[in-house]
Amino acid sequence: MTTSHPSHWDFDALYRGESPAEGIPPVTTVPWDTKGPKESVVAWQEQGLITGDVLDIGCGLGDNAIYLAQHGHHVTALDISPTALITAERRAADAHVDIKFAVTDATELTGHCDAFDTIVDSGMFHCLDDDGKAAYAAAAYRAARPGARLLIACFSEANDDPMRGQRAVSEAAVRSIVGDAGWTVSSVTPTTVHRPDGVDMGFWLVVAQRPSVEAAQ
Repeated sequence: MTTSHPSHWDFDALYRGESPAEGIPPVTTVPWDTKGPKESVVAWQEQGLITGDVLDIGCGLGDNAIYLAQHGHHVTALDISPTALITAERRAADAHVDIKFAVTDATELTGHCDAFDTIVDSGMFHCLDDDGKAAYAAAAYRAARPGARLLIACFSEANDDPMRGQRAVSEAAVRSIVGDAGWTVSSVTPTTVHRPDGVDMGFWLVVAQRPSVEAAQ
């Protein structure tokens, strides 16, 4: 069966329970809905990598953002799907945390400049095509303050077409795309993520930093 790359998916349709693209069946529950923070985000928080004002890009149903807000961070959470954000806002209200949610294209991040100390991306990077990845890395750089961290969890080459056309990303591609946008890549670490549907998936955990003002001079 021929399927489309997720960069051409209608993610709002997916969250509405409709087919996001030709050849992709509708689902009643998105497979990444853990109703709790992702393992990668918990690990980054526990390692002290998440600090200050946080941007959660591709926040989906909001569980990572809620977890980070519960740990004292001022969180802005963005997604391209208005439907996903309806659920995210309801979950945040139920958790009694204050999060700024907005519908935004991650490849542009319009209105955000030098605003965040940490940018968290748990599973969005691999949804973009090559041009989209490059535009996103550059937009995130503009949105970050000098010295800020970019934390990405994305599909690794350990997966064999893990989500019907959702292609994995090589370590070399991660380093090249993120580095070309100006970030200093500190580490690209392989890990296994356990999905709610019982599927184990290979991921890269990427830690990068925007150079500080001092380093840039």
